[in-house]
Amino acid sequence: MNNMRFTFITVFILGLFSCAEKKGEEIPAAFREVHTYQLNLDRFTSPVEDYYQYVKNWKGQEAYAFHVMGKEEIKLYNLEDGALIETLAYGENQPNLQSGVYDFHILNEDSIFLSRRRAYKVYLINQEFDIVKTMDFMGGNDEIDPNTGWPNSKDTFLPVWSRNRCFRKIGDKIFIAGAPNFDARFPEGTYTKTMLNSYSLRTDEISNLLGYPEKMQGKAWGGFDMVFSDYNPEEDLFVHGYAADERVYITDRAMNQIHDFEAFPKGYKNVPPLTVKEVESNDAYSSHWQDNDLFGSIHWDPYRKLIYRIMEEPNVNYNKDMLRDPLERARNMVVMAFDTKQDYRKVAEMRLKKSEKGVYLDRCFVNEKGFNITYVDLENEDKLYFKTFLVE
Repeated sequence: MNNMRFTFITVFILGLFSCAEKKGEEIPAAFREVHTYQLNLDRFTSPVEDYYQYVKNWKGQEAYAFHVMGKEEIKLYNLEDGALIETLAYGENQPNLQSGVYDFHILNEDSIFLSRRRAYKVYLINQEFDIVKTMDFMGGNDEIDPNTGWPNSKDTFLPVWSRNRCFRKIGDKIFIAGAPNFDARFPEGTYTKTMLNSYSLRTDEISNLLGYPEKMQGKAWGGFDMVFSDYNPEEDLFVHGYAADERVYITDRAMNQIHDFEAFPKGYKNVPPLTVKEVESNDAYSSHWQDNDLFGSIHWDPYRKLIYRIMEEPNVNYNKDMLRDPLERARNMVVMAFDTKQDYRKVAEMRLKKSEKGVYLDRCFVNEKGFNITYVDLENEDKLYFKTFLVE
């Protein structure tokens, strides 16, 4: 009887360890670097601006754009030769947008969306900087709670799509990522459906569409309270990946789940929810963010029918005093590719390590050349590079 009990306990403990650390499968292909883009940044543009966008066509040129908040300008650089193409000085030309603008999205040269997120508003401007439309994301009957500073309604959200979160215009709707009006230290926000939302440009109707998977609900995730999404227009499907979830989800526009699959690298360890200590201690809360694997952006590749997913490894050099420096807090990254033609099988995996010379950042885009990943040369921050990779 004692031997049977010992065997059961041993098997149970081994089972716990196998659940905690994931063992990847055999991978048939590999990433190969095939190209490098170089941008020659002006003296106002930082290589780590918080708000950025790949623009497939800006007046006939493939471009990359940055929001330079301190100047209230959007700067577009030509990917081909790295030169500054144009500066959109919205603050100088539109008095109603002279402060509080964060996220932006360039649909085309005559349609640019700007988010004044703290006011719960998004503005659509044209090339003359006229405000064509104002989108109010706080319902007319909602009010700000004087104790929290947040709206009372659980359906209200901050329009936030920076850092590779979603903004897409499909038909007469925009699909936009949102931040719930809850403190991420507590589990209440995991029951909302405000992580991805739609806004009708025709009727102004707002619909909350996407929340947490059931297995993540009722737990506090702290800095892991994000979902990254991309859109496959050929099949009219979305692809979603949560920062603390090893699975990827395929949904339709109404966010009905079509499929899901495992999407983690070798050696991945499950991210635990916050403990009581991590909720109550700021240092422990920050350590939870730095000490765990973090899933990042997800990208649909229409040219090669692949899905790419980024995972950042724990920050072994974590220093709480340097958290505000994006280059200091940069982590080693794992890049994965999944083939939609092979039932979403993982076909390539690559680890990118930071060094004293430079760091890779999870600021990526897909174009005809391949999958492009930001690289910052720490010895020359006036240049910004995008390393292009193909799966072969």
